[in-house]
Amino acid sequence: MLASKGVFRGYMKLVTLYVLRGRPSHVYGLIKSIEDLVGVRPSTGVIYPILRSSIRDGLVVMESSVVDGRVVKTYRLSEEGLKYLELHRDELRDALRLAESFKKLRSVGCERLFRVVREVVVNAWRLKEEDLIELRKAVSDFEVRVLEILSRSGGVRSG
Repeated sequence: MLASKGVFRGYMKLVTLYVLRGRPSHVYGLIKSIEDLVGVRPSTGVIYPILRSSIRDGLVVMESSVVDGRVVKTYRLSEEGLKYLELHRDELRDALRLAESFKKLRSVGCERLFRVVREVVVNAWRLKEEDLIELRKAVSDFEVRVLEILSRSGGVRSG
């Protein structure tokens, strides 16, 4: 489960390295490739720290060149980075599976669900008792319906 920021960061690092495995890239090309893979555009505030730590750890190599008078930085996966991906192949598989899930959820509009949950959290303090009862029923109905859909695909875990 993606409950902790640490797991998210670890998965983003693996996805970033995986994308760089395919070919060297500049930051914005990397962001676009990750967006194509995951369905969500990561910010530079997520990507730059991953690149800095990966360079420091010897997983990624940064190369600078001058193009039209501008310095262009290109990032590529090192041999150590390839070994790292191999060593963490199970986590990479999980990260790519989660990325595919995010992409599918976005394709069916589930970002609206996340917005609604955020609105409920922000506004729950305002709810009267009768509204809470109605909300509890709506959540219960939603849960039953979603679990029915997931069970048809064998996607319901016990617990």
